[in-house]
Amino acid sequence: MPLRQFYTKNRREMMRVSFRLAIAYLKKQKGRTLSLITSIALAVILVFTLNVVPESKNKHDIKKAYENFSDYHVEYSDINLEIVEQLKNDKTIKVINDVINLGDAVSNKGVSISLNSYSEDFIDSYGYNRGPYGYELTKGNEPKNENEIVIEEKALKEMGLSDKLGQSIDFNIVKKYTDENNQNQIYSKEKSFKLVGIVKKPDGFYEDNLYYKVKAFTKYTENQSILPKELLSHSGLLKFTTSTPSMSMANKVIGKYKLDDSKFMINVQLNEAIQNYEMTKGGEIKITNKLIPMVAAALVIYNIFNIILIDMTKQIGMARAIGMTKKNVRYMVFIQSFIVLLIGLAVGFLLGALASYIGLISIYNEHRSLYISKESLIEPISMAVVSVAIASIFTIYKCGKISPIEAIRSTNSSKSIKKDRFYHKLIRKVFGLTGYMAYKNIWRYKTRTILSILSISMAGSLFITNMVGFNQYDKNVDRLSMMIMAMGESDIILSHNSNNSSEYFNEYTDDEVSQISKIDGVSELTKSMNVTGYLNSNKENISDYYKQYIPLDSDESSLEIGTAIKGYDKSTIKELEKYLEDGNLDDLKEEGDIISGVVSNHFYSGTEVSSNASTLKDLKVGDIIEVKIPVTNDKEVKYVNQKIKVAGLLNPDYVLNAEGGKDSRFQVILDENNFENLTGKKGFNNISIRLQKDKEEAVVSKVKEIIDKDGFKEMESKYDNRKLSTEGNEKLKKEVLVSVVLTMVISSINIACIVITNIMIRVKEISTLRAIGMSMKNIKKMILRESIIYGVLSSIIAGIFSSYNVYKSMQRSNEIFSKGLGIQQAYEFKIPVVEILQFGVAAILICVIAGYLAKNKVSKLSIVEGLKNEE
Repeated sequence: MPLRQFYTKNRREMMRVSFRLAIAYLKKQKGRTLSLITSIALAVILVFTLNVVPESKNKHDIKKAYENFSDYHVEYSDINLEIVEQLKNDKTIKVINDVINLGDAVSNKGVSISLNSYSEDFIDSYGYNRGPYGYELTKGNEPKNENEIVIEEKALKEMGLSDKLGQSIDFNIVKKYTDENNQNQIYSKEKSFKLVGIVKKPDGFYEDNLYYKVKAFTKYTENQSILPKELLSHSGLLKFTTSTPSMSMANKVIGKYKLDDSKFMINVQLNEAIQNYEMTKGGEIKITNKLIPMVAAALVIYNIFNIILIDMTKQIGMARAIGMTKKNVRYMVFIQSFIVLLIGLAVGFLLGALASYIGLISIYNEHRSLYISKESLIEPISMAVVSVAIASIFTIYKCGKISPIEAIRSTNSSKSIKKDRFYHKLIRKVFGLTGYMAYKNIWRYKTRTILSILSISMAGSLFITNMVGFNQYDKNVDRLSMMIMAMGESDIILSHNSNNSSEYFNEYTDDEVSQISKIDGVSELTKSMNVTGYLNSNKENISDYYKQYIPLDSDESSLEIGTAIKGYDKSTIKELEKYLEDGNLDDLKEEGDIISGVVSNHFYSGTEVSSNASTLKDLKVGDIIEVKIPVTNDKEVKYVNQKIKVAGLLNPDYVLNAEGGKDSRFQVILDENNFENLTGKKGFNNISIRLQKDKEEAVVSKVKEIIDKDGFKEMESKYDNRKLSTEGNEKLKKEVLVSVVLTMVISSINIACIVITNIMIRVKEISTLRAIGMSMKNIKKMILRESIIYGVLSSIIAGIFSSYNVYKSMQRSNEIFSKGLGIQQAYEFKIPVVEILQFGVAAILICVIAGYLAKNKVSKLSIVEGLKNEE
């Protein structure tokens, strides 16, 4: 028992000694300890910042989404009472707020307002802050009969009306519906209301929101006369039993009750904000940005621990000689690793929090509070622990293998004499003696050299590959962005908000057209008239491509397919000639009750990744098709069937490259005179504009000023789409550059430590060179050239690997673009010389700085002391 106690006490004492030695050595080697801590801290800063910055932004976006769009999960519209009752009994739905839908109230300017029964429950009975829909009654009171109305403030502004209560407003009540034969119909009637109240939503609700529909409310009773009873439907809001909107649950309900997904819309903005938050943790580029600095840090830690081991070899031998076990020696190295890991993590998190705050400002230009989740802490800790563990485990194993006698006798110098190669003479001739010696010194310790070059090369490959991708996209954005391609040759397309504007009544005035055409920089302006109708067909004529997009009832023999009907002037029709697949465009005339038109039978199929999909099979020039067209007679709107003779067929290129080519899966284009006579619509609701390229920004700004007054007019421009397409690239660029810079800094620490260690190991050799006449200037030159070689070799390797990666990436992209969009050679491969040179200059500069740090050590060496050195 006493003997066991003695051994236990002795073991504890040796553990304490190991701990003290570990601390003492870390204190003694302050420079290397600082390098280890800095490497870990920089890697932690990067991973922590790349987590916290987007996470904080997305958490803020979620909060704003709740404030602006409320916490409801789904908005349903235009469904029947039977379905509503079933939804109320559905166990997956916990709350429903229902109102009666009375159609759309359309103003004389074409502003279309969803008219519903007034319900306090719908307005403010539950939900986030002011209610499930974010409404608040800002003026007036609720309607007391069906002749009084409460209108959304946004709708009043777009109609060009004041907020004066008591004013009478004339509307046309329009209700689209499907009759008992499953045919699409329109009901319309005129109706005047007295304005008695105004409701308002947060301003943020309307910003970048593509899905909102302005609303109005009136008193509903069973005896109402606004709509025939059989046309009444229901709209409302609901919440699932989940805490947040669930797309999967919404799809299940749509499938279960056979609903139209356009009439059962999830809270898109809230759902997107939540999904964006979930996506912050993924993405190949983001993961690569985090991993590369961590791998570089691991390489630094491995190299520095090996350097420390070289210095400690004699001390370890002496400690082993006086009784320290292998276990104690390994424990000592473990303690060193653990201490630098703890300090590195602490420094990394402190500086990471500061970097995250700065990152929020620099990347997103916003001052926001930081959100730090558990995952944001666990990920950098895990990566740092794994990196340090992998880097340390080899050193811990090796130090336990050191025998006392070999360790005490070790001089830590390279005794191997390497044979000169054929190229060594060339190096000496070109770069002189100092260059030759620098090259030889590099390869004395191959493992350390290779790992150092590898850590820099990884940063280079990340930089070059990503910068080539970003630069290529920015340069070719007009050919590669779907938003820009869909605009065809137009630089600006003016239309109306499809949710809040009625195509039967909206238009651009002659005064607006005149103002726009006079803007300096507008080279061409084309007007058109667009309405939506239906193609009458049967399922035997429908192509297999199209069948997957519509539910085909086996009992139905006829179908109505959504169709874009357009009226162009003769010059615009003439420009379609380049897309003509068959037929001619010269004579689009009226023959009795048949009108000639040009047809686009192709559409873009996402499942086939092709624009070659067609709606009707075997459609030919000369065929007669029947189209149901909305006809406006004064205020009345109704559908009329019209026979169209196919005078020309447009090819698939029209779908992706012409103006409005993607707005429908079937299109009929008529001469503007025939269009006016047929539909009763005389005003133009679509304008395409071509600009002088050097004046794009100025023209876009002036056009916005002209159309932003009222009427839910909308503008799409290549300038704005280009800006939007490249903004995401800019944020990713910043992330990549931060990752590269930190990796380079970590790698420079590695190189500085290696060069300094090589100097300390070769003190006697350097002192001998000085003793036989080599000047200090030449020795410093040798050290700098040694550092430069690291940068040059790293740049060459990074250039080779990244060029291959870029080539393969472009090859894959070209295949996708060629198959899906018909774009041949979207990307043209060239060796990324500019990017390689950019990285090469940066790498060499970093290595030179590391070399300057190392050469300062040489200045302090004494020749006499160096010659006596046995280390």
